[in-house]
Amino acid sequence: MITNLTTFVGWDPQQTLLSLVARPKMGGWLHEYLSYDPNNLALYYLFAFIQKFCHIFHIPFSMFIINYFNMFIIDLSLILLCWAIRVLTNKISALIGFVTIILLFGFSPWIIVTYTDTLSLLPVSFEILAFALLIKRKSYIAALLLGIAGSLSYFVKPSSAIYYIAAIIVLILTICFDKSFIRRKLLLITVTVLSTIIVSCSLQLFNTHQTMYPIDSHLATSPTQYLMMGAQGNGGYSLEDVLSNINDPDKQSLPRKNINEYLNRIQKMGIFGYPKFLANKFYQTNSDGSFGWGTEGGPDFINQNTRPYSDDFGGLLRRFYWPLGDLAYIFFTIAQMSWILITILLVLSFKKIERLTLLTKNWLYLTIIGANVFLLLFEAGRSRFLIQFLPVYIIPLTIVVTAILYPQNTKLTSN
Repeated sequence: MITNLTTFVGWDPQQTLLSLVARPKMGGWLHEYLSYDPNNLALYYLFAFIQKFCHIFHIPFSMFIINYFNMFIIDLSLILLCWAIRVLTNKISALIGFVTIILLFGFSPWIIVTYTDTLSLLPVSFEILAFALLIKRKSYIAALLLGIAGSLSYFVKPSSAIYYIAAIIVLILTICFDKSFIRRKLLLITVTVLSTIIVSCSLQLFNTHQTMYPIDSHLATSPTQYLMMGAQGNGGYSLEDVLSNINDPDKQSLPRKNINEYLNRIQKMGIFGYPKFLANKFYQTNSDGSFGWGTEGGPDFINQNTRPYSDDFGGLLRRFYWPLGDLAYIFFTIAQMSWILITILLVLSFKKIERLTLLTKNWLYLTIIGANVFLLLFEAGRSRFLIQFLPVYIIPLTIVVTAILYPQNTKLTSN
């Protein structure tokens, strides 16, 4: 897929790459793109590392190499996630989880779009594994790893820190409702939180002092901008909102202005209009089995002209995956039918996850609820945002498939 589909992509991945290789040619606010959007610094550092790697080994720096690194990151993420499923359940469920992951994402063309959506899968899977090891073995090393993973998740894609937040909440609630071994539990949580703070501060210090791309922190986008965008249109990206924040000279007042605009938009929708808007936003976010392939980022999402159709296998793939290809309807149909089946299985899984421990079960519930609340309130309305949350859906999906295949073994997925 990388060999035959790799091409240039638009929107944020392109702007981040251009910030590395062609910044002097970027005019206007794009010249300070990463100062406005420091949430893409992790992607910039990855591109810079790959460029250095290519220089050392005398390899041409290209989108092919970038996407091979993306493939490695995704594959490593899947391995860590299967390991986490093994810790939470057993070997059979881990194997089923592996097959499920391959069917869900193994044939996805998103592998040729190196962006924080796919990159976030690595710290998230690492985070889930650390949490699984922590609740099973109660070791300080696992607590340390959970803290590190939480920091990295936030750094790569801030919204993916929901996994970490849910873990901390359920760990604290465990202390409140179960007084046994309270001292050890407090120490484990302390180690986790302290490691998170140390790593996060270290990353912030590095961002401030690195010279690859000097960051002007005064230009950084306020998180409230994404809240404001989440209450217009279908809740997705709004260039008008972005430019209004960029061109506003009073940066200190932006958080208050954005919140006021968010409240004004909700008020205009009315008491019945806003729930209707949220229902439509939820549908737009969760209804596309291709995760927004071909529609994300507008007409310049992928440059189909750089890899024209041909009579060979590569041409067949492009006809199948390119949104304008004559066989694209087959891909989108398969993706949508698969997603409908997965959704049905996820509904059935709510009864099956009762086999998990109370701590694991509550973490799953809280993470799923947190993810959906975030996607309802902030910028979303696009299925691409689901990619970062796939791991938390894969776990119950694995459990229900295991229960279907082994209906007589009620202890199959018990710790």
